[in-house]
Amino acid sequence: MCAICNFKIEFGVGHPSTLTVAVATRKAIEAGLVEPIDFAQGALSAARNRMSAVEALNLLQARIESTYSEDVLLALPDFYVFLIENDTWAFFHATTAGFDPDIVPEMPDVTTDDPERRSNIVVTSEAGLRAWLKGQVGTHAALQDTLVHVDAPSGVAKEALTQMLVHAEPVTVEAG
Repeated sequence: MCAICNFKIEFGVGHPSTLTVAVATRKAIEAGLVEPIDFAQGALSAARNRMSAVEALNLLQARIESTYSEDVLLALPDFYVFLIENDTWAFFHATTAGFDPDIVPEMPDVTTDDPERRSNIVVTSEAGLRAWLKGQVGTHAALQDTLVHVDAPSGVAKEALTQMLVHAEPVTVEAG
């Protein structure tokens, strides 16, 4: 995973599904399923908020790496994770030593209709990701309620990323 990918996407929209995931996150917060993120205030708030997002992404990386054998990890397609609250992108490329921390990816393609060029992207909020990591929300419920949206041009890649999340799901989550 790259630590922080600072991509400048036109019009400040990081992904076409951003609004859908934001609305789903707000509904989950209001229903008490997801804890809101306490965004830092003050002069260094942007840096603190970014560090919180990076921490959540590192927890996701650790969860996935600890769940899979080397062979299964290497079979995963390259993918981005986009946290909607502060436009934090991470890129995941598997190696024999886990996800590559030094990779410098291209900017993700989020709008093209050409499946050969479109990127594999998991869109979520930091609040939704943290709830999933804590076992408060299961993968199937998160996908169904659009707390997590897997955007992949091929059915094979979409299924691989969906199954990655299902298998990395905390054991404390009840079926749902």
